[in-house]
Amino acid sequence: MSRLQGLPPVLDAGTRLLVLGSFPGVASLRAQQYYGHPQNQFWKLLGALWQRPLITLPYAERIAALHEHGLGVWD
Repeated sequence: MSRLQGLPPVLDAGTRLLVLGSFPGVASLRAQQYYGHPQNQFWKLLGALWQRPLITLPYAERIAALHEHGLGVWD
């Protein structure tokens, strides 16, 4: 039986708020992306809050948006 490993934290020196989630699901682990399941609402909600189409952006750009807003994520 192999042991699952979570994702590394997404944060930097400008992080002011850290969102702590539960262990990433299978879809997120496969994609190696936080909130990687297509039905997850995280990126849609942040996109609405920040008035940016985060859900349509590549993952690296979503992470850049988190950094721009001082938000970090970790499981």
